[in-house]
Amino acid sequence: GYRGRIGVFELLVMTDALRPLILRRASIGEIRAQARAEGLRTLREDGVAKVLAGVTTAEEMLRETQDYE
Repeated sequence: GYRGRIGVFELLVMTDALRPLILRRASIGEIRAQARAEGLRTLREDGVAKVLAGVTTAEEMLRETQDYE
């Protein structure tokens, strides 16, 4: 079993480049592309980092992030 819980996180920081996209109701694809260009780390990427650090397993990370990406 697992002891405790480990969070995986994705944080979208509002920037001058993202603000007009959101205000004009750009597609999620456009917003995501801009956020990624500015360094956004996705839930899956954060999960992979935790797998590589030995904090969780690949199976657990894939199960918990499968519907997101």
